[in-house]
Amino acid sequence: MRDVQNLREKCMICGMGHRYCIALALTGALLASGSALAHHSFQAEFDISKPMTVKGTVTKVEWVNPHVYVHVAAKDDKGAVSNWAFETLGPGRMRAEGMSKQTFGIGRVVTLKGYAARDGSKNLGFLRQVTFDDGHTIEVWLGDPDDLNP
Repeated sequence: MRDVQNLREKCMICGMGHRYCIALALTGALLASGSALAHHSFQAEFDISKPMTVKGTVTKVEWVNPHVYVHVAAKDDKGAVSNWAFETLGPGRMRAEGMSKQTFGIGRVVTLKGYAARDGSKNLGFLRQVTFDDGHTIEVWLGDPDDLNP
């Protein structure tokens, strides 16, 4: 006759004891959530009270997760060129809005409106709107359209 009280239940999937299986699953879930927790917020890096506009030539488009980056070379009044990067939404959201990497086109002149980096030390902005050299404009913003429009 079997001693029912000494019989330990085992997981149907891995064959380990339930306690070990649950601990292993929780550990895996915590490790997997680390990248989501590391994601920065808009407010941490950009300042909505610092609207900016940069006109320049697209030099590079990084269509990667978690954010797309559009790089432009902009000339000032004296002809000096400065390189700027504008962070924007992720590739999936950009595609949902009807855009692709080819939308920006390397060598194309664009006017980018957005918000400056909070620390002010780098040529970085968060893209809100892009106007292409042919005059059409795309709003790239999920926030309130009445918020400070640069």
